[in-house]
Amino acid sequence: MILRLPLLFLVAILLHISTRPVQGADKPGKSIALRLLACEVTQDPPKVYLETTGGKSDEFDLPSSAFTAPIEVSHREVVLKAPGNDVPMSDIIIPDQGRTFAVLLAPKDPEGFTPTVLRLDDNSFKPGDYHFVNLSKETLVLKLGDTEVVVEAGASVKSRPSGPLGSGFCKVIMSTRSESGDKIFASTRWLMANPKRGYVIFTARSNGKITYRAVDE
Repeated sequence: MILRLPLLFLVAILLHISTRPVQGADKPGKSIALRLLACEVTQDPPKVYLETTGGKSDEFDLPSSAFTAPIEVSHREVVLKAPGNDVPMSDIIIPDQGRTFAVLLAPKDPEGFTPTVLRLDDNSFKPGDYHFVNLSKETLVLKLGDTEVVVEAGASVKSRPSGPLGSGFCKVIMSTRSESGDKIFASTRWLMANPKRGYVIFTARSNGKITYRAVDE
């Protein structure tokens, strides 16, 4: 018995090591949180749910005025579906790095969405910063006070305003860029001291004009 005791301890240690999760791998269960937002404003939010190989979420309204509360999923390949219709509305691929994400859903014919996935647990994305998401086919030039940002078609860029005009405001000028030069489509003022992180989404109307809207996290 005295000779077998160390062997039993060795077996126990090996079993403990072999059953530990691989570092960096997703843990079993719902460990990834998604917050969804429809980019196109709708009066009647559609009912949807998320599905992975690990199961599906409860049904929820897909909002266009604010992000959903965090919805937990267990895998990084996620499908958005509507109740009673097994045809995917959107295939969402979650990046390997991070656990919390925003998912912006731009409309796609006939009844689907094109997702843009942004990491939320990003220490470089601070209160007062904005994530500019360009869902149009134009190159955009944004002058945020003293800061100039170029956002290519289909791209997203993080930045923040600088150079206040006074009373805590800064001037913001938005333009499209082409070979003939920059053409302003919006001019406004923003508060410098935004205590939240913001998202500015640019889309093109049916007539080709660029429109935008801002949503705080």
